[in-house]
Amino acid sequence: MGEAGGGADPAQGGAAPAQGGAAAQDSAASAQGGAGAPSFLCDAMLGGLSRWLRGAGYDAMFEHGIDDGDLVRLAQQTGRVLLSSDAGVFERRSLRTAAVRGLYVPRGLRPTEQAGFVLRELGLPVRDPRCMACGGALTAAPKDSVRDAVPAVVADRHDEFWRCDRCGKVLWKGSHWDGIVAGLATAAGAAAAEPPAPPPGGRKPPP
Repeated sequence: MGEAGGGADPAQGGAAPAQGGAAAQDSAASAQGGAGAPSFLCDAMLGGLSRWLRGAGYDAMFEHGIDDGDLVRLAQQTGRVLLSSDAGVFERRSLRTAAVRGLYVPRGLRPTEQAGFVLRELGLPVRDPRCMACGGALTAAPKDSVRDAVPAVVADRHDEFWRCDRCGKVLWKGSHWDGIVAGLATAAGAAAAEPPAPPPGGRKPPP
């Protein structure tokens, strides 16, 4: 997958294109990952997970180095589901009382396995991808409208383009696309596997 201004390896914050169902959404729906979809806030250990959740179609925020208290407050302020591999976070009152929804993500899993775990635990399907760099919704963009934003060789080789409604990046199916597809297949496969038991304090959002 390519993007104007650089490559788009999922491990480095790239992006995947929508597959036909990701229509333009209003800003309120976009902030929540789309109609009926939860949005997520990942702790400092789960940056890779945030990118793969975006690829699976969910708006996931990642704040590197954020203090636990600030992380919990941000989740409460934004209404995002808090994802953490730190069991101690779930001892905080706001999570114990479900004022903040949260899910413990077991350690030792690869990012695609983490994504599969989250999807399985919350009963979520793989949806049309969002921008893996920022989590914004992707909208199909006519080739003529992006010609000046992409390298000439890309415009010559590709006919389908997408634009992120949030960060404005122009995206296309570049050399990393096969890796993104394979990674999402791994996440979907992990979602069907038997989950490891969460530790005390690990809890998932109520339905």
